[in-house]
Amino acid sequence: MKRVLLLMSAVLAFVFSSCSDESDLPLVEIDTTCSGAVMVDGTLYVVQDSTFEITAITAEPIREGKKAAVTSVVYSLDGWIIGSTDVAPFGVTFEPGTFSVGKHLLGMQMVIAEEGCSPAVGYYANDLVVVSSVDEIPAATTPSGRGASFKVHPSIQAQ
Repeated sequence: MKRVLLLMSAVLAFVFSSCSDESDLPLVEIDTTCSGAVMVDGTLYVVQDSTFEITAITAEPIREGKKAAVTSVVYSLDGWIIGSTDVAPFGVTFEPGTFSVGKHLLGMQMVIAEEGCSPAVGYYANDLVVVSSVDEIPAATTPSGRGASFKVHPSIQAQ
């Protein structure tokens, strides 16, 4: 009987300590900085023969007075994993020459922690268009001036 009571109390403790609603999950905005790309109307453009680098990914808490952080990121292109890192600032370098010219989907899956919340996984995807020359990028840009910084609200799920 003692074993049953001990087991039931352990199960109840687990149930009440787990996430019971969305308010237990981090509420953050993700700031992404990259070079070798241009953001035009929400789409990233990269030139096929140049290097595209995500230089930093940071989590900014939306709730006032909280602290938040990204702890790891897995990058994918068209659903295929192309890189991962668990070292801040979570940068990664891509060689677009290995990607075909055209529209692709750049995905990021990140583990997010926020003070007072359960750890969670955030998902974000953005259109990435690989072009053969800088002249194909909408809005005039110069190769040396390519860079982008953007904020997103990832889809967040319990880990």
